[in-house]
Amino acid sequence: MLKLTTYRRGQFPNLKAKLEADGYTYASAMELCSTQKLASLCSEGPVALDVSPLLPLLDPASCLNDTASVTEALMHQLPDDTLFVADENATTGREYDMRTLFDEIEKSEIEGEPAEKTMRVERGAKLLIDLSSEKTDKLLDDFDSKLIGQTPFKKELRKQVGAFRLFNSIGEQPILSILLLGPSGVGKTETARILSNLLAPGQPLPKINFGNYSSKDSLNSLIGSPRGYIGSEEGELSLKIEASESGVILIDEFEKANPAVWNFFLDLLESGHFTDSQGTMHDLDGYIIVFTSNAPKEEVREKFPPELLSRFSLKTRLAPLSTEDKQAFVRRYIENVATKYQCTRNTLPHPHDVVNAALERIDVSKEKNIRVLKNEARKWFADYINECADL
Repeated sequence: MLKLTTYRRGQFPNLKAKLEADGYTYASAMELCSTQKLASLCSEGPVALDVSPLLPLLDPASCLNDTASVTEALMHQLPDDTLFVADENATTGREYDMRTLFDEIEKSEIEGEPAEKTMRVERGAKLLIDLSSEKTDKLLDDFDSKLIGQTPFKKELRKQVGAFRLFNSIGEQPILSILLLGPSGVGKTETARILSNLLAPGQPLPKINFGNYSSKDSLNSLIGSPRGYIGSEEGELSLKIEASESGVILIDEFEKANPAVWNFFLDLLESGHFTDSQGTMHDLDGYIIVFTSNAPKEEVREKFPPELLSRFSLKTRLAPLSTEDKQAFVRRYIENVATKYQCTRNTLPHPHDVVNAALERIDVSKEKNIRVLKNEARKWFADYINECADL
């Protein structure tokens, strides 16, 4: 018979101290990753296992719960005197799933600090849903002019923004989630940057690269370490959104994330909020989250489970830029830097003439990646300045 005791964050210090005083070894379920670790724990005496990090993975319909299944099997191998505890924030909304694992669930009666109040992200975040219809149209017009190429995507984004504002206003869609696929340098990251700059000029774009989130404990890095872990108490997601007023979040290289992280976003995109390791609930209602991936179409279908793909408001593969698109980029970039240089030096020909010279010398057909093309344009401009100085 498995019994679970839930605790408030304010009760945790006293609860852990009492368990240890009673001879229990406190451990997190994320440490229960192998039979070797299981044997080590059991050899130390009775165990108090905190299953808080396990509970978000308990969705039986998800194909992302392999870690949870293995951990559940190991849990049943623990001695009968094992105690199971969990942060009550991790149990919210999962009562049914927990009943399939635990025979009895009770709340801890140990003394502790008062329960924390749920915290909404009230940092003055600039959100799309707070704009008037006129300002929204202006933002989208500006977005269209700033993003090079990708006309079909721009049209679809405009439709999805309208739908998002409608359904968010009636509580049916908390987050506008956009999955952008395609090779490097076609505008995936730039999409998030432009949207962020238009909504919150001068504010940093909260960006998380999931190339470093492939390990089994990646969720700890994202939302903070569970009780008893040594390391940072706050996760990268909390820190990034707290440091910016932008209502846009960029998740780069999403295909490289661990399944536990995917499962976290399954819940976040549905509910619009998440609870970090400190028991603080962060409300992301009204946010835009842009996910990017370089994975080919076949890998996306094989790797991403259907229930995850179905959560995205907009899924699209950005096309490689045409020759005309790349020429437009060079024209815009060179005109911008030439104008800035002329304002400080006043020694250049007219920016229009500099642009024409650049388009004659830079072969845009050689480069598919806009970042590489930008480096080529920068190199050409530096050489051009040196040539002008020698005249």
